Amino acid sequence: MKSTRPLCAALAILCQMAGQVPAYAEEAQPDAAAFELTPETLAALAECRAPREALSETGMVLFMSGSLPAWLKPVADNGHEGMLGLETFELAEPVAVFGKPVTRISFLQEWVVIEDTYDAARTLIEAKGMKRAPIKMTEQYYRFADPESGPMLGAFAPTDNALAMMLGAPAETGTPKTMFVGCNYTVASQQEFLDAAGKADATATGAGADIMEMLEGEP
Repeated sequence: MKSTRPLCAALAILCQMAGQVPAYAEEAQPDAAAFELTPETLAALAECRAPREALSETGMVLFMSGSLPAWLKPVADNGHEGMLGLETFELAEPVAVFGKPVTRISFLQEWVVIEDTYDAARTLIEAKGMKRAPIKMTEQYYRFADPESGPMLGAFAPTDNALAMMLGAPAETGTPKTMFVGCNYTVASQQEFLDAAGKADATATGAGADIMEMLEGEP
């Protein structure tokens, strides 16, 4: 699992190769009794204002405790069936994230994000000084809070066609209708991220070849 994490930070499409359960929830062992999840906690996580420990504790509540706060419920259909591992939750009341009220927050491995229109996301990308990542398969942006270890503020287009692209289908052209914007808590430096981003297209293609070989080998 750990070897895939820098790639998850580099390309959200590759998070879908790392399994369904968020990696931070797999390894976290916080004291659940001493932690109270609030809407403000989720907002701080999405904005890269929360410590990594808060993500671990949140992951335990959402994915391991078996009991959610009354003000939060899972979303059965988030409109992205093709994005394996994307888990979305709906809040009973809006909370401000990046200065606007939202009622849905999603998790994808170490990503904590909101989904917004493409134009709104691009406005936020420019306001936060994010840069375009060197990835061809999808549109993604980044800005590291700490260039040595993260976390990373970022934005990426939905990857509903991830599997098809890995299997050789051409990448979608044109402007996506929405983008995910939020924070990635992977422990990685900016240089590690850029190195992984530069290899992400080849990695996805290689993964697709492995899948095809496995399928062809089945009776």
